[in-house]
Amino acid sequence: SSGINAEYGRIVRNVRGWGAVCRYSKCSKVTPRRFSTKPEKDIKEVLNATPTNTKVKAWWAAAPAWKKFGVLVVVGGVTIVYTSYVMYLKARYDQHMASHGSTSQRTYGELSVGGPFELVDTKGNIVSSESLKGQWVILYFGFTYCPDICPEQMEMLGNLVDIAKNEHDIDITPIMITIDPERDTPEVLDEYISDYNSKIIGLTGTDEQLDIVCNAFRCYRTKGQAYDDPNDYILDHTVTQYLIDPEGRVVGYFLSNRDLEARVPILLDHVKRYYESKEVVQ
Repeated sequence: SSGINAEYGRIVRNVRGWGAVCRYSKCSKVTPRRFSTKPEKDIKEVLNATPTNTKVKAWWAAAPAWKKFGVLVVVGGVTIVYTSYVMYLKARYDQHMASHGSTSQRTYGELSVGGPFELVDTKGNIVSSESLKGQWVILYFGFTYCPDICPEQMEMLGNLVDIAKNEHDIDITPIMITIDPERDTPEVLDEYISDYNSKIIGLTGTDEQLDIVCNAFRCYRTKGQAYDDPNDYILDHTVTQYLIDPEGRVVGYFLSNRDLEARVPILLDHVKRYYESKEVVQ
């Protein structure tokens, strides 16, 4: 009898997931360990606790050859595509820098910016693109209420003009065109430019005139929001100085990230090449 009951209990435990332990004809239900729905340590916890490289090594050791080959093909293909894309971007970047210039590369020849314009200086005299021909010009767009960028660029502009004249006997006409005619009256503009260099010419005009010259030189200007005081606003604008040769052509430009030491040799190279080209023509 006891042997039969023991065999019965084993069958029940294996088939139904719970055991019947029979003693003295009394049965109590217990959940066997092998069929427990809550193991002492979840298999996910074990996997999560295993280092990733260990998992990869274990998978690689157990994987069949065709799977390993497939992984190598995928990884190799991704590497080739990524490398090709990086080389493509580098080629595009080099091409762009070759045509637009960088801190180490210099561009020569006429650029596709600039155009005819007519404005007035702080004394009321008309200054146009035609009247500036015959002179080397460095042109800058800014405004007198600019808190930091414009003062830095104006100081650099004045210093570059002085170095060109004093050390290399090159006359440069520096010009600042205001993009804020509402606040930059001729009197305000004149006082502002005199703080940097007496050679700088300040130009202003109507909104329509400024739109024409800004569009020609691809200079954007965006008026910021005023809060308590309607006149207390900031203008976002292009920070670029344009180098114009005596024929009125824009032949180079200086971005804001170029310091004075980098601008001087670039300016000298442009001037040298311009006059060398004139000698060849003659």
